[in-house]
Amino acid sequence: MSRYAVSADAACAQVADGAVLLHLGSKRYYSLNETGAFIWQVLEEGQNIADIVVRLQTHYEVDRGEAQQSVDRLLNELGDAGLIVDASE
Repeated sequence: MSRYAVSADAACAQVADGAVLLHLGSKRYYSLNETGAFIWQVLEEGQNIADIVVRLQTHYEVDRGEAQQSVDRLLNELGDAGLIVDASE
């Protein structure tokens, strides 16, 4: 099952309307909106992608397709930035 883990090079600080991520290696900052911060929090818990989608769908009362798109888009962006790593079994 597909699973990602937070990179050892990533640091996160929660802010009022989301979160700020820092890639410790590149010193680049990234901002997450409230939805992105929620997904990041679930990633930190070690959940697989399917569980993240269900949690997002339930928390924000959106349909599965919308939740899947949001998760896929953010995971792609986080992966490209080196903030998450593939932890699939």
